[in-house]
Amino acid sequence: MIRKRVLLGGALLVLAMLACSLPGLRTPSPGGGGSSSSNVLMQDNFSNPKSGWEVGEYDTGEVGYGDGYYFVISYGNASTMWGVANRSFRNIVIEAEAKPVSGPDNNDYGVICREQGDGRGYYFLISGDGYYAIVKGTDAGYDWLVDFTESSAIKQGYTTNRIRVVCDGSTLSLYVNGELVGEASDTEFSSGDIALTATSYENESVEVRFDNLVVTAP
Repeated sequence: MIRKRVLLGGALLVLAMLACSLPGLRTPSPGGGGSSSSNVLMQDNFSNPKSGWEVGEYDTGEVGYGDGYYFVISYGNASTMWGVANRSFRNIVIEAEAKPVSGPDNNDYGVICREQGDGRGYYFLISGDGYYAIVKGTDAGYDWLVDFTESSAIKQGYTTNRIRVVCDGSTLSLYVNGELVGEASDTEFSSGDIALTATSYENESVEVRFDNLVVTAP
C-alpha cells in the first residue's frame, strides 16, 4: 500500500508518496500506566515499545521507540516526518513533552490531530528558534491557518517544551509551556488519528524526542 509523507517547505507543501505499509486505525492498549481520571482517553510514557505507535524507516526519516521516549527523525531538506498512534479520535486535548536532541534550530516539531492516514490533518508546530504555526494539510497542498510567529513562550534549542493542543469542533488551539500562543478555526476534518512530527529545513537531520503524552476529552 501507499503511505504519504508531507514536505513542508518555506513556500510549498508536497505530498510525497512512499511505498510502505499503511497501518489501520486499531485500538492498542495505551502504555505508560493508567489513570483514574474519567476524561483520559489515552496516555503513554513510551516505556512499552508495543503500545501501538508507528515504527519505521523511510526515505526521508525514521520514527520509533527509544529508551522511554518516542523519536521522530527528519533527514533534512524540508522533509516532514511523523509517526501515528494508530487510534481514532474526534474532539480531544493532546499534551506532550517534546525535546530536539540533534540537528539545526531551523526546524519545526509538534503534534498532529485528525490525521487522515495520508498527511491531511491539523499540524501544531513550534521551532527550535522560537516560532509557532498551525497548518492544515490538504489534498491540494496546505493552508497556513496561523503562519509562523515568534513567541517568548517557546524554549529554544535542545530544550523540552510542553505542547498542549485542543481540537474541539472547529476550534484549534496551541499552548506552549502553559501559555496560549495560537488559535484557528476550521471544519474540514472532524476526526482522525494523532501523530508526532518533526522537520529539518537544512541539509542535516533533526531528531525530536516525545514523552509523557496524555489525550483527554475537552
